[in-house]
Amino acid sequence: MDRADERYSAALEPRPGGRVRHWARVAGAFAAGLAQGLVPEPTVHDVVVRRRDDGTEVLRVPSEDGTAHVLTAVRAEMAAVGPEEFLARWSVRAG
Repeated sequence: MDRADERYSAALEPRPGGRVRHWARVAGAFAAGLAQGLVPEPTVHDVVVRRRDDGTEVLRVPSEDGTAHVLTAVRAEMAAVGPEEFLARWSVRAG
């Protein structure tokens, strides 16, 4: 069986929008942390799945909690299922 992790790779990448917008998100996350969870933290990074052969982005999932938790889940599922099934499962979650 062809596994998704043989065709795709996953990594945390800064959200789109440029350097100024990225640092605004980081500052917002810091401020939300100071508010001790009273204000939701902005998403600073996304889990991005790319094709191994040409680097094309095939899926982008917000990493809501700012940790690698979503990345770990994506990589585990990529190692367990085929490419088509992986994209079908995560596209619903990401959309």
